[in-house]
Amino acid sequence: MDGGKTMAPWAAAQSAAHLTELVLFLSVHLDRAPGVLWPEYEHPALGAPEWSQVLDGLALELGPGAGLVARSGGTGNPAAHRVVHQVEGAGTWRLSGDRGGAGTDGFRCRLRSGEVLYIPARWSWSVELTPAGRYVLTDLAPV
Repeated sequence: MDGGKTMAPWAAAQSAAHLTELVLFLSVHLDRAPGVLWPEYEHPALGAPEWSQVLDGLALELGPGAGLVARSGGTGNPAAHRVVHQVEGAGTWRLSGDRGGAGTDGFRCRLRSGEVLYIPARWSWSVELTPAGRYVLTDLAPV
C-alpha cells in the first residue's frame, strides 16, 4: 500500500480505523440518502498516489455482496455512488436527487477539511469551494 516501504505502525492503525469508520458510515447510507461523516481518524494516504490501493481495500471491506468497485477521480457513471473527502479548506455542497419515487429532494451542507460526504447514485451535485478548498472524489460503481 505504500510503494514497497513499510507503513509506520501509527499510520497502519490510523488507516485501518479510517476504513472501518468509512465502511460503517456507508453501510448506513448506501442506497438510502446523502450523509456527512465527521471521522475520528484521517487516512494517511488520502490524496497521495497510493490512495488507489486504499480504494481497493475499501471495495473489499464493503464485501462482495455489495457488488461495487471503488475508483478514484469520478468516472461520470450515473450508477456510481460518490464519496467526497474534503482534504483542504471548505466547500458548500448542493445535491439533488430522487428518493425512490417520493419526489425530488435537495440536500445542502458545508464540508470542512477532514469531513466526508456520501452522494447516492443518480444524484446530481455542485460545489462552491473556498480558495484553498480541495477534495478527493471516489466512485463506488457496480462491477
